[in-house]
Amino acid sequence: MSPLNAYIARESAIGSVINLVIGSAFFLVVFRGQSDPAVWGPGGLILDCVPQGFMIGLMSIIPAMLITRMRVAKGLSLPVPSKTGSVLPSNPFLRGILVALASMVCLVGVAAALAWATGAHSLPFWPAFVLKALPGIAVPWIVCPSAIKVALAPRAAPVPISS
Repeated sequence: MSPLNAYIARESAIGSVINLVIGSAFFLVVFRGQSDPAVWGPGGLILDCVPQGFMIGLMSIIPAMLITRMRVAKGLSLPVPSKTGSVLPSNPFLRGILVALASMVCLVGVAAALAWATGAHSLPFWPAFVLKALPGIAVPWIVCPSAIKVALAPRAAPVPISS
C-alpha cells in the first residue's frame, strides 16, 4: 500500500471509530428504554437520521482536512495527483457543510426506502443500533479520500491586494 493510501486508510478508520463512538452514545441516549424503537414518526429512527447524517458527513470532513493541513504545514509530504478531480470546495468548512447535507439526504433517503420496502414500523433495539452504526463506519471511507487529497495538495499563495 502506498504511503498516501495508508494515510487515507488510517484517517478514514479514525473517522469511523469517532463516528461509531459518538453515534452509539447518542443512540443509547435517544432510544434508551425502548425495546422496539419506532421507524417512522417523531422520535423514530428515520427522523433521527437527519442529525445523524449531517454530523457524520461534517465530522468526517472537517477534522480530517484540518489535521491534514496542520500536518502539511509541519512538513508532511505525500505525493498527490495534481488534479484531485473534486468539484467540491477546498475550504474544509464549506466542503464539510456540503458533504454533511449530502450525507444527511442520502442517509434519510436510504433509511426511508429500506423501511418502506420492508414495511417495518419498528425494529428491535440491538438490530436498530447496528443499522444506525453502519453509516458512521462507512461514510468516512467514502468522503475522506478526496478530502484528504485536497488537503494535501499544494495551495496557491494568496494574492496580496494592492492599494
